[in-house]
Amino acid sequence: MARNAGLEVHAGHGLDFITAEKIASLSEIVELNIGHFLIGEAIFDGLGAVVGQMRAAMERGRAQIRIAS
Repeated sequence: MARNAGLEVHAGHGLDFITAEKIASLSEIVELNIGHFLIGEAIFDGLGAVVGQMRAAMERGRAQIRIAS
């Protein structure tokens, strides 16, 4: 409905690596707001490592769109 109305769909708040991958697999989602989770995880694993993990999760989700198309 949002896309038909000309709106961009953003998702966030409460996303982690698993849920971000699932949400990223929805073609309607154009942006994920994941900063809070990343900073919290970075305390334990370092920012570079956490950003890499999140990017990989998002890429796996986006790959599902390409497979389904």
